[in-house]
Amino acid sequence: MRNNIDLNEVLLRKLEKPVHINYICDYILRVGIDETRKRIKKLVSEGILEESKYGKEYYVRAKRNG
Repeated sequence: MRNNIDLNEVLLRKLEKPVHINYICDYILRVGIDETRKRIKKLVSEGILEESKYGKEYYVRAKRNG
C-alpha cells in the first residue's frame, strides 16, 4: 500500500480541474470515504485544496497568489 505522502502527491496531480469526492475515493486514492474526507479536510485547512464553487463536494487544487 502507498504511504500518505505518495497518496497526497497523486491526489494533487489529479486535481487541476474539479473532481467529485466519490471519484477521488474510488479511483484516485482507492481508500474509504472516511479516509478520503479526512485527507481532503486536512489539505483544505492547509490551503492546498479548495471546494469548487461549481459544485458541492467537488475539489480542486487551490490557486496560489503570486
